[in-house]
Amino acid sequence: MQLQGQVKGALLLTGLLLGSPLMANQAGDFIVRAGVANVNPDVSSERFDSALPAVGGLGVDVDDDTQLGLTFTYMVTDSIGVELLGATPFTHDIILDTGGEGLVVGETSQLPPTVLAQFYAPKIGPVRPYVGVGLNYTLFFEDSIDDAVVSPLLGGADADVKLSNSMGLAWEVGADIALNDKWLLNLSAWQIDIDTEARLYVNDARVDKIDVELDPWAYMVGVGYRF
Repeated sequence: MQLQGQVKGALLLTGLLLGSPLMANQAGDFIVRAGVANVNPDVSSERFDSALPAVGGLGVDVDDDTQLGLTFTYMVTDSIGVELLGATPFTHDIILDTGGEGLVVGETSQLPPTVLAQFYAPKIGPVRPYVGVGLNYTLFFEDSIDDAVVSPLLGGADADVKLSNSMGLAWEVGADIALNDKWLLNLSAWQIDIDTEARLYVNDARVDKIDVELDPWAYMVGVGYRF
């Protein structure tokens, strides 16, 4: 009898997990998620004109950064959503690719607002996986060069860099893990096509420009609320 009771209990638990209304998204629902987001660029860079002093023949790299990530999803149907991805500004070191760890010569900040169409697969117990594809617009601002590092390399000249804004495709994979019918844990990852033009100025005159592909992976671990 005890074994029969345990079997019934296990079947009941399985039924609750597989048949539970948890995370049963419905058309018209909003899902707000917030968490720790990391942007990790996978950089491919052209090289500056070899005739330039100090930077000639060298490319650039940027490091990763972690900030607060935010997503807002509106469920158009029970399984189709539209997501807006945002974050607090990410700040990345600009690194002159001299080999090894390179030389940090400045920094830039960026905001990567992204809109994606999402498909939500059937839930597996409390887990609701989804995929998405959409469009990203990355806004670069507060680009700066560390004069204490760069100016001596240029014989005292003043240097500056400007990065162009970018528009490109983005795709994502993610999963919501229901805690109850409102709250959830979220794991998500995006791959974003970000291409920028790095324009180098010396004494306010543009001396060169190179194409830089950043193409970062972005990851977020957070919590969400459905209403």
